[in-house]
Amino acid sequence: MTTKKTKKTGEPTEKRYDDSLWKETLSRFFIPMLEAVLPEMAREVDTSRPVTFLDKELQRLARYSKKYPGGPPDSGRFVDMLADVPLLSGEHAWILLHAEVQGSGGCEEFPLRMHRYRCLLESRYNRPVAGLAFLTEPLPTAHTRGFYRWERFGSRVTYEYPAFKIYEGDEEALQKSHNPFHLAQYAALQAWKHRRQDARKLMYMKTMLDILDERGWSHEEKAGLLWFIEGIMHINDDHLWEEWEHELDHRKEETSMYISLMERKGVEKGVKKGVEKGVKIGVEKGMKIGEEKGVKIGEEKGMKKEKLHMARRMLQAGESEAKILFYTEITPEELEELRKENGENR
Repeated sequence: MTTKKTKKTGEPTEKRYDDSLWKETLSRFFIPMLEAVLPEMAREVDTSRPVTFLDKELQRLARYSKKYPGGPPDSGRFVDMLADVPLLSGEHAWILLHAEVQGSGGCEEFPLRMHRYRCLLESRYNRPVAGLAFLTEPLPTAHTRGFYRWERFGSRVTYEYPAFKIYEGDEEALQKSHNPFHLAQYAALQAWKHRRQDARKLMYMKTMLDILDERGWSHEEKAGLLWFIEGIMHINDDHLWEEWEHELDHRKEETSMYISLMERKGVEKGVKKGVEKGVKIGVEKGMKIGEEKGVKIGEEKGMKKEKLHMARRMLQAGESEAKILFYTEITPEELEELRKENGENR
């Protein structure tokens, strides 16, 4: 999670949740991702049974990683996912996915962290764990080499794992592919390549709308990819963003795209209305203890109450974590508490 800054003042304007975007995309397109990155494993997957993501197991692992120098990396700059994958043989394979979203994500070397997490998982759960690393931005060679080695006094440790570089690839092939994960990679590649050129990013976003129109993917898959594309491109220029929204409006009218734009505006309007109502209630109650203090209390409590209410409704509607955090501006901890209230298991 990072903070977006305006070009003129450098002041923070809104938060980015690239980590949540990647987690949602890797979860939604897990099998297509395997087909693109680990085809030998994809061929062994029993697609008639669901892949299970073991979030609780990783949460327990995080407690152990705090014991090491430097502690775990900043969770807003990386994504860790542990998947239980059913195989055609009847067995289950565990695979640890680690995506470096922005920078190195921690004080220690990436390969050492990959080795350490694997050792912790295998020792705690007594089963082998395969590793897979995703690099969304270029890192020093020591972080991207895909292996960890240590040797001293006659002892030698070697751990090798696939390291997939999102920012590299055949752009033409990615565009033409019918694998939805390839389009996600193409969007991320363009976001990195044109990270300081909003006009170029907008051009590619419009190209991706055309690709989405042509593909025979489900409504859910297209909507998920569109949400990812909007977030990962991250256009800063307000005028260009308005042009993007106009494009979405136009396509929605033509029923050629099942866009999140109207839904997004509805959520924003609902939050704004709720906040205004909360402020009014707070002012009325605050009159008893002083108008100035009442306004402040009303604003804070009213805004927080309505944001949590909107987040609860979005959660019940099955909206993604990234979307809930982006539109309601609640914290990941508050979202986790709402999940517990609803009795959800992560």
